[in-house]
Amino acid sequence: MTDHTLDLSTLDARRGSTQIELADDGLSYQCTRVFGAPPERVFKAFTDPADIRVWFPSGAPPGSELTTCESDPVEGGRYHYVMVIPEYGPMAWHGLYTGIDRPDQLDADEWFVMGGGDAEGDPAKQTLTFEPNGDGFTLMTMVVHMPEPEDPEEFMEQSAAGLSTSLAMMDELVSG
Repeated sequence: MTDHTLDLSTLDARRGSTQIELADDGLSYQCTRVFGAPPERVFKAFTDPADIRVWFPSGAPPGSELTTCESDPVEGGRYHYVMVIPEYGPMAWHGLYTGIDRPDQLDADEWFVMGGGDAEGDPAKQTLTFEPNGDGFTLMTMVVHMPEPEDPEEFMEQSAAGLSTSLAMMDELVSG
């Protein structure tokens, strides 16, 4: 685990603070990262469509386009993102905010859909916490419980790499 008391005053140092660990059973993962902004700003970046449009697609392959980006960050509110990815087509994230404790915690159920279909089946359950970490910094912890196990090698190669890149772009946005 990263020592979050180190000097994380630069974007490069914070990029190195990202830690993603898939559980042995492949049913959950935890991601931690330090951002160069207070919790209020990091929380906003996770919920505001204008911010999401900046950082979310940065972890996707070149030429990808975020065509839909909607978010109503209140308990019971929904979010919906659609990204068109070259060679794969549309991918959609359908979410339901199940708990909001602004700016400390965000809980959501999320369905990921390849292609143009509707959300169905069991959702992934997510909890994001935002803790002050030093003067103006935030330690984000994301815990995601998935409905089906992930292949560890594929997860780390694809999902974790994209998440790391997206979070690095988010840090540039919030700390700029």
